[in-house]
Amino acid sequence: MGDVSSPRLHCSILGSLEVRVAGRRAVIGAPKQRLLLAILLCHANAVIPSDQLIDSLWGETPPRTARKNLQVYMSALRKIVGDRISFQGWGYRISADREELDLLRFLELGRSGRAAVRSGDLATAAALLGDAVRMWRERPLEEFCHVRLVAAEVGRFTELFLSIYEDWVELEIELGRHVEALGSLDVVAARFPARERVAAARMTALSRCGRAAEALAHFEGLRRHLAAEMGIDPSPVIRQLYQAILRGDGPPPARLPGLAGAARPRPVRALANRLPRAVDFVGREAQVRRILDEPSPVTVITGALGAGKTALAVHVAHLLAPRYPDGAVVIPLRRHGVPRPAADVQREILEGVGLEITGVREDDVLASVWRSWLADRKVLLVLDDSPDESSVRMLLPGTTSSRVLVTSRSRLSGLESVARIDLDDLSTSECVEFLGRLIGCERVAADLPAVLRILRRCGPSPLVLRLLGARLAGLRHLPLDALAERLERTEDVLDEFVAGDVSLRMRFEESYAHPSWPHRAAFLALGTLDGPVFGHEELVAALDGTEGPGERVVESLLEAGVLSISQVETGAEVVAHSLSYAMSPLAHRFAAELGKDRNR
Repeated sequence: MGDVSSPRLHCSILGSLEVRVAGRRAVIGAPKQRLLLAILLCHANAVIPSDQLIDSLWGETPPRTARKNLQVYMSALRKIVGDRISFQGWGYRISADREELDLLRFLELGRSGRAAVRSGDLATAAALLGDAVRMWRERPLEEFCHVRLVAAEVGRFTELFLSIYEDWVELEIELGRHVEALGSLDVVAARFPARERVAAARMTALSRCGRAAEALAHFEGLRRHLAAEMGIDPSPVIRQLYQAILRGDGPPPARLPGLAGAARPRPVRALANRLPRAVDFVGREAQVRRILDEPSPVTVITGALGAGKTALAVHVAHLLAPRYPDGAVVIPLRRHGVPRPAADVQREILEGVGLEITGVREDDVLASVWRSWLADRKVLLVLDDSPDESSVRMLLPGTTSSRVLVTSRSRLSGLESVARIDLDDLSTSECVEFLGRLIGCERVAADLPAVLRILRRCGPSPLVLRLLGARLAGLRHLPLDALAERLERTEDVLDEFVAGDVSLRMRFEESYAHPSWPHRAAFLALGTLDGPVFGHEELVAALDGTEGPGERVVESLLEAGVLSISQVETGAEVVAHSLSYAMSPLAHRFAAELGKDRNR
């Protein structure tokens, strides 16, 4: 087909994989190329790490030439889709908009339809949601269902489809189109027999068509299925619907314009605003504005330990809170460095708003209650210090009425359809302003050279500056140049950063010293190198064998937020040897200390 920089493209994944270029169907015959394109399209506009792609193509035993083969496959795909596929230093992404990928158009129609519901324009809402439902072509990407990266996304797409379908079919019934709705309800209810909203919609439509006996029979089938497969009873809402039809009262009207929702419990208390007190905040104007203006319901804020991710999230959350009248809350996803199970988080919040869930034992049932509770609310969630993608996915709302801010040291590259903010170090001027707020602008201005020496020694980390400022505020007699000299000569520099019950060393130990941390061996290897900036070849050689091949270990440390790319030429895919990498000077010092302790 020839090399084309930007061909007119349309890709479909809400069924079998199909690609059309300039209106003509493109033939992608090689199975691995088809799989690669399917993975990229599932995660459109997100970076997929190269090691994840290699695992998907070859499993646990990739060939020695796997990375080169991956580049060849990507080059072949570029001849079809053009320069939409790009290399980002640690992985690949495909750029697409809603006119080029059916999934994105489907999501846009769903968002627009639900916005029309909230505004009370039910006819427009039904039309938009109906257009979204008709885009579904049954069993997306079935040929790749054995691949984890695809299967997880297909599960998410299916859940989104069902949620939008339920909203649409309830609207159709309430707008008097119950006869027409039954055609699709018969099919969807048979394929998803445990979906209570689908069952309730079919019972309602049957009853309004004068087929009450069939509606009651459908309830009995649902009851038997839930008992046999999950060991639970139907929800109180659908039992009430059954009783109403049995009495001959007919089904009650849905709660429009908020959409009915067959199993959406109502809390006895509001979540309310539970945001913590905002702390001193300096800079990050571009990032703050971007988050405030971002249309995506999920924003992921990443950066190294101490980069100010939580401070930024809380600062923005206070600005966003008025838009979310049903409450705002920060949810720590780790306790003392240990990840919290998503089910524990869900149970804590749901019980906190007064829902009776003591009888819910299965995690999937609890997750369904969680999504149902969030579905018709406008809530702001801050998921803080997220350990991995799965912990975030379990807590994301199924609808776009709520907003989620996620903070993590890892890039969480596997998360799809999210906006991303990667926090770099503060600029020198921002560091000076921040320290001035903590200890006084006059004191800082009086000895700027000493401040710059401190920054060179310790790095421009907000956490480090906050701890340093808290100490200096109580040591007004200590000249800044004396502190700079002490920091430069001391061997135990980490012990200088303590303020009350907050210790930098303790934070490092929680993050980097735990024996189960998967990057511990590589982190220790970094401590043996002269740093904190490393050349590519030196780094690959030092890390080779610590967790796998050196190139893949570097990528995993980039993903984990331990390393960052210091400089990279445009077109980095072919100049990897010219890359240089950096880590926090104090984290590098801690890695060196850990290595010495282990060798004693």
